[in-house]
Amino acid sequence: MNDFKSLIGNKVVIEVSGKRMLPGKLIDVGSDMVVLLHQLRYLYIPLAHVHNLKVDFLGEEGSEGSDQADEPSVGLQVEDMNVAKILQEAKGLFVEIYVSGNKSIHGHLNGIMNDYFTLYSPIYGTVYIATHHMKWLIPYPTSHVPYAKSTGTIPAGQTQSNSAKTLGELFKKEEGKMAVIDLSSASERIGVIKRISGSGMINLIDAEGYSTLHNIVHVKTMVVPK
Repeated sequence: MNDFKSLIGNKVVIEVSGKRMLPGKLIDVGSDMVVLLHQLRYLYIPLAHVHNLKVDFLGEEGSEGSDQADEPSVGLQVEDMNVAKILQEAKGLFVEIYVSGNKSIHGHLNGIMNDYFTLYSPIYGTVYIATHHMKWLIPYPTSHVPYAKSTGTIPAGQTQSNSAKTLGELFKKEEGKMAVIDLSSASERIGVIKRISGSGMINLIDAEGYSTLHNIVHVKTMVVPK
């Protein structure tokens, strides 16, 4: 990572998985993560999703000096930074998580497991997110009021994380329940979890009774409606 570290303090453009181009100032480099100041937002980006990084000699539109966000996010103070430490430091904070598609997920980070973490979203309720699919994390200050509502805290009863240590164990525990995979509206991603095999194939039964097998490796998020 010495190549990246030599660029700390420079304006750069980072291409993230999904062909997302992120201009900003490179703030820090850890063992498996970089920090980018983008429009007054601190983006914590896992290196696994950094396709390339280049110095922004042209000062592309959207860098941290233009189109600034209404409210700055907060920088986390972590020595020897990595993904696990950043998630732990952000626990309890209201954060923005980008996984895929054209929208991020916002909520309080309230549980960290072996290969996934939980977010309590005011919109979706509890969202289970596969750690290796997280493209970036933006932490907000404790003073941030989500959606401009005075109730910016996690509701009572939602602060305890699920006891399943892995995503596979979680799907096993939720067998027989309704689930939405990847926050998708596609019928094959909404249904009842019939079973998960030892090889990680999830059998989901949709509203019409059709079965679809999903490879858990490619599952980004799951919501179990209450």
